[in-house]
Amino acid sequence: MGTKILSGKKMEILIFSNRDNSQKDLLLKEISQIPNLDYRMNFEFHALLETVRFKVSDDVIVFLISFEHELDFLISHKSRFFNSRFILILPDTKKTLVSKGLSLRPRYLAQTNHGFRDVAAVLEKMVNNRNPEIYDI
Repeated sequence: MGTKILSGKKMEILIFSNRDNSQKDLLLKEISQIPNLDYRMNFEFHALLETVRFKVSDDVIVFLISFEHELDFLISHKSRFFNSRFILILPDTKKTLVSKGLSLRPRYLAQTNHGFRDVAAVLEKMVNNRNPEIYDI
């Protein structure tokens, strides 16, 4: 058997966050450690919806939710994210928020008060489990 070489193609994820959410910097610091991962920030839902509309498939989106109305917006547009895998990060563990969040069927549900190492671990697993191009030499 020869050596296996990955094609080096990076996975791009989309991140939604309110521009004023101070937690976004901590999230970015944590996920920037993941090899073969690039990200694109979106600060407005409508810009995110346009980006998702033009993507073909296999999207991974991280929603860093600041307010309940952001979660309500997601719920009202959930059909747009049907083909996307996403991680939902809630600002707290209130039952109403968690219930609404779970109704979206995220790949992973987290809270900002627990840090972002768990989110980074889930993203890293998603990157490593995608179907990379592998060549035998």
